[in-house]
Amino acid sequence: MRVTMGMGFSPSGEWLVAIGGTKAYVCPTKAVHSGWTKFVANELLTCLTFHPTEDYFATGDHKGQIRLWYCLDPTLMRSASDGGERRAKTTTLHWHAHAVSSITFSPNGAYLLSGGEEAVLVIWQLHSGKREFVPRVGAPISSVAVASYPSAEEEYLLVLSDASLVFIGSTTLKISRSFARIKHGAF
Repeated sequence: MRVTMGMGFSPSGEWLVAIGGTKAYVCPTKAVHSGWTKFVANELLTCLTFHPTEDYFATGDHKGQIRLWYCLDPTLMRSASDGGERRAKTTTLHWHAHAVSSITFSPNGAYLLSGGEEAVLVIWQLHSGKREFVPRVGAPISSVAVASYPSAEEEYLLVLSDASLVFIGSTTLKISRSFARIKHGAF
C-alpha cells in the first residue's frame, strides 16, 4: 500500500480497514500480528466508511462507483501460506460521473450518502435501491457527515471544495443554512 486514502475501525472494534490504490486491506484487530488480507477492486478507491450496525464497509472510487464490501468474515482472512489477496462479495451502486469524494451511512444504517465533483448529494436508500438527490449545493462536495439531535430533525452536513459548509434537513432535503468560505488563519 503506497498511499492510504482512508482508514477506519468497524463500529464493533473487531476490524481495521485501510484503502489504497485498488485494494482494501482488512485485518482483525485481535490478530493484527497475522497481517492484512488484500481485497481487490477494479478501480482506484477514494473514500471509506463503515456500516454502523452490520459488518460491512463501503468505498467510493475515482470512476464514480460505490462498492459495499461483505468481506468482514474470519473465514476469508489469509492463511500464513498464501499471498493474502482475495476477491470479495460486493454490491455496486453507481450514479456519480466523477470520483466519489465522501460517503457516510446514516446512524440507523438505512441510507448511504455520497458526494463528489458534481455538487450533488446522493441519498441511497439501501433496502429499496431508490435514490434521492440534492442538486446544486454550491460547489463540489469534499466531505459528508450526519448530525443527529435528540429533539430535532437529522441534518446532513456538507463541506464543499470552496471551504463552505452547507446543512441540509434530512426530511425536507433542502438547505437549511450555510456558511461561506470558512478561513483558517492566525489568531
